[in-house]
Amino acid sequence: MAFVPSCRFDLFISYATENNSEGWVEQFQAALGTELSALIGRKFSPKESIYFDKRELEMGQSFPAELAAAARDSAMLVPILSPSYLTSSWCYRERTDFFSQRPNGAAPASCLAPILVRPIDEQGLDALYRNAQRFSFLGADNQTPLAPGSPEWKTQIYKLAGQLKSALERLRQSCKPIFVGEAPEGERLQKLRDWCCKELERRHFRAVPESLLVFQDENGVVANLKDAGLSVHFVGGADEAALNAIETSAQVCTGPTILYQAFGEALTNDEQFWLQEFEHQLPVASGRYQKLQGKNDQELLALIDEQIASHARPVTDHAQVPLALVCEEPDLNGAREIKEQILARCKIDVGLPDFLAGRMTAMERLRKWKDYLTHSQRLLFYYGVAARDHLEPICLKAEQVNSGAARSWFVAPPDLEAKRHEHPDALWNIDQVISLVQPAQSA
Repeated sequence: MAFVPSCRFDLFISYATENNSEGWVEQFQAALGTELSALIGRKFSPKESIYFDKRELEMGQSFPAELAAAARDSAMLVPILSPSYLTSSWCYRERTDFFSQRPNGAAPASCLAPILVRPIDEQGLDALYRNAQRFSFLGADNQTPLAPGSPEWKTQIYKLAGQLKSALERLRQSCKPIFVGEAPEGERLQKLRDWCCKELERRHFRAVPESLLVFQDENGVVANLKDAGLSVHFVGGADEAALNAIETSAQVCTGPTILYQAFGEALTNDEQFWLQEFEHQLPVASGRYQKLQGKNDQELLALIDEQIASHARPVTDHAQVPLALVCEEPDLNGAREIKEQILARCKIDVGLPDFLAGRMTAMERLRKWKDYLTHSQRLLFYYGVAARDHLEPICLKAEQVNSGAARSWFVAPPDLEAKRHEHPDALWNIDQVISLVQPAQSA
């Protein structure tokens, strides 16, 4: 489980394969994970929260959908800079996918921690990489990486881990806050609420409302609940206002609503009657409500952690993508090339149906297409190896779920001349595509 709640992974290690000769990158990520585990007090490893793909690439191997998804779902990018990194199409794709969906809208610079292992041409870096704080792992000769396990190497690992700890804590703190409801009358429950707020802040979460006076203002309660990513409410003597807040939470809070009845605290008759009606009206299996009865405070914190993790951001960002490429699986590589050419010349988000590379049922594929087509401003249908009649059902689905999206066709080999004759309005070179997307870029 990632330390930054809205992500699947905390760190994405991006590197060119040749930089892992003799296992340098593998030893680097293992040592870094060990040090972060000691600093933060939880496991940092490829199984828990570091994405490290130990790969041996073959010529012509296509970019895996898993890598793209992992890059988008990571909190921080740790690129291993070298000349081969700067020329690697896979590394380019990893960083492009990473910056297409940052955690909680964080600034790009706050999510980047470059590592230098070989001398590089500074002109090959964009401004973001040039201005980011870099950690040099160059040896005394300024040509080769520090030897793993050497005193100098360990010193740099310690420094890097300290910087990453601070950066990850800031990202965690920037997540949606946790609403902590009003405690029922009684010194024990009042202290429990105070303890809960302090413990959440110690774990680098924001607890709201910041003032108890907000509980006297219904509009203030609603505003705080709308902004919260999760809410915790206490029962066992709760008054009418507190019960109203729970009902509001179930309707407007963007994450789960947790109802906590502490060990030894009994529900009043009013609470029992209300709870039965409240649970009866909840949507069946909504997954947005959890009740914790007769448990201690540590179990409450464990449930909060579990609920935050299970309601992380979805893989698909619901913001409208300015341009989405539409193709069938045989044309994925061709569409990827078009995307890379667009990104090399325009600063615009370009979607690609990477899900086609994975195994899925027919219904899963239909759901993926619906979501992909719905969140696109313009659709560019790539007609290459796959038969056009395979794209027609997707075109009809686009009209059904997103009739307002502009649609264009792009024809590619084989039989390019015949396709151009048959579809004279279709695009067929990258300059035409750039002319198409430039208005969206300037909008």
